[in-house]
Amino acid sequence: MEKVTEEDISRWCQEKGVHVNYSLSLVGNLSTVKEEEVLKFMEQVYGLSYPCIVDKWKEQNGEVSAMLLSGKDVLDRTLFPGMIILERGSGRKIQIIWPEGQRSEEEEATQGDDQGAGEHITGVNFAGSYMIRDETNAASRQRTSSSEPQVEAVVDKVVSHLERWHFEGGYRRLRIFSGITPVPAGEETYDMWREAAIQHSEEWQCPEHIRKQRVVESLRGPAMRVIQATRRSNPIATLREYIEALDFSFGTLEDVGDMLARLNGTYQNYAETLTQFIYRVDRLIYKIVDKGGLTSDVVDERRLRQILKGALTNCPIAQKLRCTMTPARPPTLNELVRDVKLEEVQMENREKSIKKVKVV
Repeated sequence: MEKVTEEDISRWCQEKGVHVNYSLSLVGNLSTVKEEEVLKFMEQVYGLSYPCIVDKWKEQNGEVSAMLLSGKDVLDRTLFPGMIILERGSGRKIQIIWPEGQRSEEEEATQGDDQGAGEHITGVNFAGSYMIRDETNAASRQRTSSSEPQVEAVVDKVVSHLERWHFEGGYRRLRIFSGITPVPAGEETYDMWREAAIQHSEEWQCPEHIRKQRVVESLRGPAMRVIQATRRSNPIATLREYIEALDFSFGTLEDVGDMLARLNGTYQNYAETLTQFIYRVDRLIYKIVDKGGLTSDVVDERRLRQILKGALTNCPIAQKLRCTMTPARPPTLNELVRDVKLEEVQMENREKSIKKVKVV
């Protein structure tokens, strides 16, 4: 295959009707690479939103030597390397070539007028293919080529700043976790760090590779070495795989069946309020859901059932819950905590009133 330039990719985009700012090309030996693997790799690793393969270029022997990809959002070249490795362990390197910068509206209008007046078409060889070229538009492109790089540089810089502001606006770093015992001052235990990492990663409105960067930047020492080993063995590992690797090293490796048995045997302590018991049950249910032992649609019902079962028999609030609430119509966690706290406040006020009456 002949050397492919940015002009070739730009003409390819024009031929297929895709915008150059939303497209890129992969050039290399792509014959044995599956389309779904390419799309999954570009979406998970580099955050290409809704990627699709616009076209493939095949050589005369039938081998695929280039792919034209397009996404939903404007692509930032600074987030992509020059070379990528698609297949793990094979060492196959694929080159990323970007199309030439976008054309201005005046050039597009000029091209429309020139096409109406008549075109002079010549053949241009792109890896053995026959593509058309408008020489009149090439002359107008040369006249504006001196100012285009400066304009493109300014536009790329502005877009980069806007995207960085969009991804990092309101972003707060996670607490540090190193995996050292005893836990140093200013660091989190693994369970607390893990809950915060999963919760924040689900709320961050950013691509997968930025989520991984934000989680990894809070790790130190042994925890960082675990992630480095995972990355060396699997360069395209997801954030979920990072968390699983940390679970094996620092978490409690409990079976789902053991956790369900522990949930069934969870009861309220005598020195524990009903609100504290609810949060303790919910924390255990959250771990079971994370392990795949329960689905999200049965969490409310399972939580209420265990609270009605495990609450103290002489607790008046629990007795009222047993009379008014049924697992068939379970409340959410916020609704349940709100009702219980209202009852606790009312009981506390009644006790204070009784004490005042006794004093009088």
